[in-house]
Amino acid sequence: MHPIPAAPLLLVVATDAALRLHVDWLEQAGYRVSPASSLKEVEQACNAEKFDMVLVTDAVEPRMKKAIGLTIRHFFPNAPILQMGSTWPDIAGNCFVTGDSREDVLRSISKILRSDEIPPAAL
Repeated sequence: MHPIPAAPLLLVVATDAALRLHVDWLEQAGYRVSPASSLKEVEQACNAEKFDMVLVTDAVEPRMKKAIGLTIRHFFPNAPILQMGSTWPDIAGNCFVTGDSREDVLRSISKILRSDEIPPAAL
């Protein structure tokens, strides 16, 4: 499956190393990535741009994930949120989980953006 051309993604990570790693391969896969590593950065990004999807790495603290989820829902009530490396979503609503390998994440992004018939948290 190929990515939706230049789909804008918000990537929320806990560390600079994870940021560099994820941004590189997501951009190589054809996505436009805006990074954030704090709630303030998430709010700024949401004020500046519309996102087709939000990605949250598993290393982000559970309380932070919930706060990010509330912020995302405020700006984009229907935007899907994909938690990478999780087995159960920490964020309520239209939230999905996937393994943290590149292949798992890219496959999940593609399925969600193409609106395949998948229920939330079922990837």
